[in-house]
Amino acid sequence: MRLLGLRLDDHDSSFCLYDSGTVSYIKTERKYQKKHHAYNNSWEWAYDLEKFFGLTPQDIDEIAIVADPLRYDIPQFLDFQSKPYKGLVGAKCPVTHVEHHLAHALSAGMYPSTRYQFVIDGVGELFQNKDRVNGTVWSVFKDYKLVDRNSPEFEKTTDSTIRIRNSFGVEYENLARHLDIKAEHPDDLAGKLMSLQSFGKVDYTFLDYLNSRLTDFKDQLSISVHPENWYDHKQSESVGNLTKLDFAATIHRFMEEQILTLIRKHATPDDSILLTGGCAQNICWNTTIKKEFPHTLVVPHSADDGLSFGALEFLLRKNNLDLMSNKGFPYWQADEAPDSEPSQDTINTVAQMLADGKIVGWYQGHGEVGPRALGNRSILMNPMISNAKDIINKRVKNRENYRPFGATVLEDHASTYFDLDFKNPHMLYVGSVNTKVPAITHIDGTCRYQSLGDENLSYRKLIEAFYKITGVPLLLNTSLNRGGKPIAGSKRDALGVLYDTDMDVLVYGNEILTKEK
Repeated sequence: MRLLGLRLDDHDSSFCLYDSGTVSYIKTERKYQKKHHAYNNSWEWAYDLEKFFGLTPQDIDEIAIVADPLRYDIPQFLDFQSKPYKGLVGAKCPVTHVEHHLAHALSAGMYPSTRYQFVIDGVGELFQNKDRVNGTVWSVFKDYKLVDRNSPEFEKTTDSTIRIRNSFGVEYENLARHLDIKAEHPDDLAGKLMSLQSFGKVDYTFLDYLNSRLTDFKDQLSISVHPENWYDHKQSESVGNLTKLDFAATIHRFMEEQILTLIRKHATPDDSILLTGGCAQNICWNTTIKKEFPHTLVVPHSADDGLSFGALEFLLRKNNLDLMSNKGFPYWQADEAPDSEPSQDTINTVAQMLADGKIVGWYQGHGEVGPRALGNRSILMNPMISNAKDIINKRVKNRENYRPFGATVLEDHASTYFDLDFKNPHMLYVGSVNTKVPAITHIDGTCRYQSLGDENLSYRKLIEAFYKITGVPLLLNTSLNRGGKPIAGSKRDALGVLYDTDMDVLVYGNEILTKEK
């Protein structure tokens, strides 16, 4: 049986195909090398189904989609779980439209079920009735059945635009704009703010003031986080603008506390919970939640690129089929993979290059699901070079200099370098750095790191070889891409990084490639 989960919307389209027990996934931005690529029509998917998977619509038995009802002219209901959809051009089988937040809740099907599923993002479904527009900004499911939700009414500012209210994701983006953070796509603002807010200090007097006035964040979040409150607190708009970083740090903490309030309302620390939606990419919030709720699960595809997983899971359950295995996860991108693996000689050679300070592109196997480089699509460097962050930023990444780089540490040595007492295989939590490693340490003394076990043997062997040479069991690790481009999904993409930047070497499978070669 062939089933297809399909994410159609204005950003981050993806396919998730089930074919007789095997799951294949593609985030289309990797194929098109266009950040947040999405279809703006309901027919192009059929051509790409054949291009990516060698299948036609006639080969698919059933489809589930997650799509914007306004863009794709889907009949709207304020609360629904699923409904038939007839508008997917080219489909030859039954198609079901799955509600956005339900798809998020179902998207972790490759892991054991959780008791509660908390979905927190910018906005899921939008529902318009004449001049009235509502949208779902967060949802709570218990055993995948809805138990709580916030679907506030939004302000329609023009015929084509609305002001979204009381959304954690949107207000965080608005805070980034208030700090004059720039991004080519609005979905990239939050990640940049997460780094920048660390340069500020939490104003606990202001935080107490906000908490004392808040009675229900369902209705009052947008009012609470408005910059005017900060200006009033500082008794001067000029002083308020000069202390924006402190305002950002305080609002960051305030939102974290409100999300914790929501979780505490429904779950206990003994409960297993899934935290998903775009806000689950906030590693600072994730870490605080995980420490209080130790059975928290966050998956690397918690943002909208994971919705096709939820759509597929819906179909698996509907058809009483075995659920997904997590074998090989998260290296599930159906992108181009080398036809060779690095030999031990290649690994030893590359480890010495890294020890010597070279910047190495590392392209192995299939790509990772989600936005984090986890050792198959990585740019690597020796973290003990004190200014390695500045070197790699200037020569390759060209990012804002306030943004840190992550690291990968051998799991057996993680506690030597970081303070977390739980595994962090997908870089979804942040730990304080115990041992001095300036190149990967953020201004607040933390690092977003990956703890590596045996799930990626070639990458593990590389770090082990580096450890043998240097005595250091970790590497600086950032994604294999050029500034503003998606992570590489082919040898051609990876060579583009090599030739368009000052990266020293690209390792593609067992090939060691330099510009000269």
